[in-house]
Amino acid sequence: MTHDQHPVLPGRRDRAAETATAVRDRLGEYARETGSIRIAEFVLFFLLISGLGPLGGGVYSYTLIVPVLCVLAFMRRPRVELKNQELLIAALILAMLYLFLVSMWGVQDAAIAADWQGRLIKFSAFTAALFFLASGRIDLRSGIAGMTTALVLNVPLFFMGLVSANYGKYLTGWLGDKNVAGLTYCIVGLMALHYVKRPGPRAITFLFFTGALWLTGSRTSLAAYAAALGWVLIAPKLPVVGRWLFAVIIAFVVNLISEDYSQIGVFSDREGSDLLRARIDEASQIKAESARFVGNGLGDAVVSMDGGTWFFHSSYLTALVEGGWPWLIFVVAVSVIVMVQPFRQSPSADEFYAQAVGIAILICAWRLGEVFYTPMWMIGMGFAIQMQRLVRTEERGPEIPTVSGGNARRERYGHQ
Repeated sequence: MTHDQHPVLPGRRDRAAETATAVRDRLGEYARETGSIRIAEFVLFFLLISGLGPLGGGVYSYTLIVPVLCVLAFMRRPRVELKNQELLIAALILAMLYLFLVSMWGVQDAAIAADWQGRLIKFSAFTAALFFLASGRIDLRSGIAGMTTALVLNVPLFFMGLVSANYGKYLTGWLGDKNVAGLTYCIVGLMALHYVKRPGPRAITFLFFTGALWLTGSRTSLAAYAAALGWVLIAPKLPVVGRWLFAVIIAFVVNLISEDYSQIGVFSDREGSDLLRARIDEASQIKAESARFVGNGLGDAVVSMDGGTWFFHSSYLTALVEGGWPWLIFVVAVSVIVMVQPFRQSPSADEFYAQAVGIAILICAWRLGEVFYTPMWMIGMGFAIQMQRLVRTEERGPEIPTVSGGNARRERYGHQ
């Protein structure tokens, strides 16, 4: 019997070779995933979270981290082209000029108003950073990995008493404030779910962020998180008009829960804090109604009550008092157009996640204090623009050539 008379059955050597090839491919995949994490972004975004609370003297870590990110990004080439974004860039620059003029000739309450120059510098830094994020000069995937690591470590450190517990049993830790903690766990959790693709790690990510968000006790953040996840699951099955109606339903349900069911179950002990919040909201509304059409200037969204100074709980009222109706309309419109994309006919899966992040930010801005022009808003805006540019690139066909390690190669940012 010759070799040609019968088919060759795979022997042990063939099976061993196949196994070795599979193991090599899997290790190569892990190596590529690990290698795609940029250490600089990982560390900087980790520090952004681990020092998001006040460092002292009214200074926050992002006032140091964001400029460093901008300098780092300035020295790199863009990985995603920002064509057709010139109008948005010009609008944001003009908005900063508008805030400068309004604040310079504003009527801020000198006794309690915050430093408007410092706020303007912060807003300008966030504006620059969000475009660096959008262009891929800053690797957002690595940044999300760094923030997620910090948020995971924050939980055991909090329960071990090694980080701050300003709100008793509610999870704050490095984040300092319960509302900031809720906003951060909500937004970072949504973006982490986007980047984690495998079912097992994805389920673990979902369970962690859902549990941590519950521990913050932030009802608005929980509602925003649930609404965003509902959007990712349901909105892709709806036409444009159906998505508009679904957004209206989300707004109605969130408002109903906050008004009629905000003190039930585990939240039944919030009556005292809710009364204080209601008094602050009432004083904020009175101040907003008396503000000029163009606003009183940056830093004036504070009220004095019971011998203390309190910041507004609503980002919408904050925008109205600081920059008037022009600023409020602008910041809401640009957030909706960039992140939620209400007129986009057939969003990709990436864009639906960007929309979900935008919806969560708009809900959180209603009750969680300052949300617009914060690190989470900046990251959400950059993430949304980046997802849109990737989709437009795919629709055009060729991917964007980039240079890495001296060798030109083609890749899509965020999809290594």
